[in-house]
Amino acid sequence: MEKIFREVVKIVESRTGIEYNELIYSKKQEHVDARSILINLLFNLGFSDTLTARYLNMTRQGVNKLKNTLHDRKKHSFILSTCYQQCSNDVATNNLISNE
Repeated sequence: MEKIFREVVKIVESRTGIEYNELIYSKKQEHVDARSILINLLFNLGFSDTLTARYLNMTRQGVNKLKNTLHDRKKHSFILSTCYQQCSNDVATNNLISNE
């Protein structure tokens, strides 16, 4: 699971240009958006809110809020929506599950 987490983080870092520490700890809107992308990608790969929270040093409630609000925020941001789609495509083409 940790290897999958690291690979997804690399994809989000690459597509957003945001480094790991900013991705995890910053409160700037663009960094929170990138964190939301990461959380949703992990959820789509089968990571639970609790496991994701552990990897990101967040509360389960914080992870859940970011996961549940991404859809609405994508409606209002073409850039966020496009970035999420690119990251999602990268995750799909990297076949992360078989690389364990």
